[in-house]
Amino acid sequence: MNIVKSIGRLTLRDRAFEVRLAEIKRLGENWCVEIETHDKEFDGESWAPYLYHQGLHLSAKNAVELQGQATSWKDEADDPHPEEGTMYVFGHHDVRNCRIVFGNIADGRIQFRWEGLCDVFWDANFEQDVPFVCDCLGLVDDA
Repeated sequence: MNIVKSIGRLTLRDRAFEVRLAEIKRLGENWCVEIETHDKEFDGESWAPYLYHQGLHLSAKNAVELQGQATSWKDEADDPHPEEGTMYVFGHHDVRNCRIVFGNIADGRIQFRWEGLCDVFWDANFEQDVPFVCDCLGLVDDA
C-alpha cells in the first residue's frame, strides 16, 4: 500500500498552499476537477484557495484516456467547455489564460498541472490577474 503524504501544491503569485484534496471525476460527458488547500494565514487572514472546474469537455472516456490530454482557454469567449473554471479565495471568480495538462496515472491518482490567472481582490499584489499554478496528484473517479 502506497501512502501519499503530499498530493501537491497550489501557488498564488508567491504564496504556496499545500493541497489537501484533489479529485478528478467524470460527470456525464464532462470531467470535474476540484482542488482544496489547507488554510494558511497571511496578513492576519486565513487563506484556503479552492480551484475547480465542473465541466471540462475532454475526449477522454475514462481515466486512462486522460493521460496526455491538455486543454487551454484565454477567457469566457475562448473557453471550449460548457462551464467556467473558478478560483475561490475570498469570493468565486472565473479563471482565465488557463492550461490544464494531465500526466501519468499510478495507484488511482493522475498527475496534472493547472496554470492561469485569477482574481483575489485582497490588496495591490493580489487584486486582479494573479498568476496561479497547481501541480498535484488527483484522485481519479471515472464511474
